[in-house]
Amino acid sequence: MKPVERDLLILLHEDRYNEQQIQSAVKQISEMLSIIETMDYVVSITEVVDCNKTRISNKRSTLLKAFARKTPKPFEFIVHKN
Repeated sequence: MKPVERDLLILLHEDRYNEQQIQSAVKQISEMLSIIETMDYVVSITEVVDCNKTRISNKRSTLLKAFARKTPKPFEFIVHKN
């Protein structure tokens, strides 16, 4: 996977951590975010509720279409499964 450059703001007590521990924490946080930001993960945790057709779908193609729309369809909702 290609490494992503991002800006992270991490607040730490200066006297508790050395530079190596800080770099390790930043690397771990960046790895966690790269997993969560993938489309496969987003598809697994969301679904589209279409009240017009009385359907609930978690298919990847349906979700991609719903995310790609400039204006949302009436009574179609993207819902987090949590």
